[in-house]
Amino acid sequence: MSEFHTASKQNFRLFSRPLWITTLLLLGVLVFAACQPVAPGADNQTATTEPVATETVMATEEMTGTEEMTSTEEMTGAEETTDTGVMTMTEGMTTTEEMTDTESMTASEEATGTAGMLQGDAAAGGYIMTLVGCGCHFNKDLGALAGGSEFETQSGVTYAANITSDPETGLGNWTDQQLVDVFRLGKDADGGQIHPVMPYQTTSLLADADLMNLIAALRALEPVVNEVPERELSEEPAPFTPATTPAAEAPTDSVERGAYLVALARCGGCHTPKDENGAPDNTRMLSGAPLQDTIAPNLTPAEGTGTSLMTEEEIATLLHDGVYDDGTPVEDPMAGVIKNKTSKLTDEDLLAIAAFLKSLPPVESEP
Repeated sequence: MSEFHTASKQNFRLFSRPLWITTLLLLGVLVFAACQPVAPGADNQTATTEPVATETVMATEEMTGTEEMTSTEEMTGAEETTDTGVMTMTEGMTTTEEMTDTESMTASEEATGTAGMLQGDAAAGGYIMTLVGCGCHFNKDLGALAGGSEFETQSGVTYAANITSDPETGLGNWTDQQLVDVFRLGKDADGGQIHPVMPYQTTSLLADADLMNLIAALRALEPVVNEVPERELSEEPAPFTPATTPAAEAPTDSVERGAYLVALARCGGCHTPKDENGAPDNTRMLSGAPLQDTIAPNLTPAEGTGTSLMTEEEIATLLHDGVYDDGTPVEDPMAGVIKNKTSKLTDEDLLAIAAFLKSLPPVESEP
């Protein structure tokens, strides 16, 4: 037994000595760590990590968001800022969603070119181009809207511009804003006033969406090289200010849309009589007027006139087919308007025009 106890004591000393030394070393390490200074905010490292990352993202966006935004993002406004400042793409954003208290577009900004933030549709723009009519720019020799036709005016000679996408002689290098300005304000790429032969008084009425569709259609035209001569005018055209701020979207109500389409098609140019100064007399709007060797008829539903004797469906059919209900064809110049413009409109739009004409106050007129 004494030998067993002696061996046990020796074994205990062998095991306890390393454990004692290890314990002292561990206590020394803990005391050393406890005495080190704590970095400010170290206890809150998790809480501060996310705000720092967010601030970095937001700072990057502020420096690059307006400079590196792609053309698609600029035209659709399809971005929104989340709570962390990260920009994400959205689809189908409404106008209300796009406009916030601090970033919304004012009406004046829209009138002077904020429409450029919308994305245009070339096919829809071709429809608008047909209605507005760009025939003055058509070059028969080149078979394209390459311009060159000469127009005599009271102040000299001007020429139809090349409106194809050619970058040197056409519109290929024009920005969206420059194209918006030519249609809204009648200004060329250098800010000069275009002669009112180009009907910017009419195109200034285009809703933002339709204007950007028209611009998309122009950009889709094949480029055709044609250097158009400089105009020769005795005086510069007067600046133009639109009478109204255009809407974001074209009207959809039948009568209101009909009025919109009639204005874009410039029906009043032939059917509204002129006053003593040669300006349209809108107190007798669309009540008929002398036209070349004929008379543009009264389009108001005055008793005994064509529109008073026709239903809306009959008016729409006439504008589409160019034939009266008795089989008589419409003659020039209205025949050309029907062939090149109204025959290409949808049935819905033709009925909208008819509804507008039937809604006009009747005006007795003897052109």
